[in-house]
Amino acid sequence: MLDETKLFDFVKIMFTKKSQYDKIKNHNKKRHHFMINRFMAIKYPANAQMFNVNGISGANVVESWAMVAQRFKSVPGWFYTKTKKSAAKNKADKYIPTEQAVQIYLNKNEIGMRDFNDLKIFAKEDLYSDLKKIENQVDVYKK
Repeated sequence: MLDETKLFDFVKIMFTKKSQYDKIKNHNKKRHHFMINRFMAIKYPANAQMFNVNGISGANVVESWAMVAQRFKSVPGWFYTKTKKSAAKNKADKYIPTEQAVQIYLNKNEIGMRDFNDLKIFAKEDLYSDLKKIENQVDVYKK
C-alpha cells in the first residue's frame, strides 16, 4: 500500500492510480505542492513558473499537475533527475606541494591553513597550479 504522505509514493499515485489519487485530501496535496511543481518544471518550465505565485493554492496547483500526469501510463523517466557519482575521496593526491611553497602561498595571499584547506577542497586545480609555479620559481633561484 502506498502512503500518500511520502513524496515519491504520492508521485506514483498521481501518475498511476487515479482512483486512489481522487481520495487524497487537499492537505496532503498541499504538503507536496513545492516539490511536485519543482519536478514538473523539469519538463514544463514555463508552466511551472506560472504557478510560482505567493498565496496560490498549493492543492490546486497539484490538482493541475495531476491533470497533466493523467497523460502518462507510469512515472516518466525525466521526473527523476540523476546525480553524478562522487569521485573517490580517499584517493591520495599525486602531487604533494613542498612546505616552503605552501608557506610562500599563505604569506602571498594572506590566508591561514583553514582557508588553504578549503581551497584544496573547492579549487584544487587552481591551487596546485599556483603552488607548482611557486616551486618552479624557488627552484630557479636555488640554482
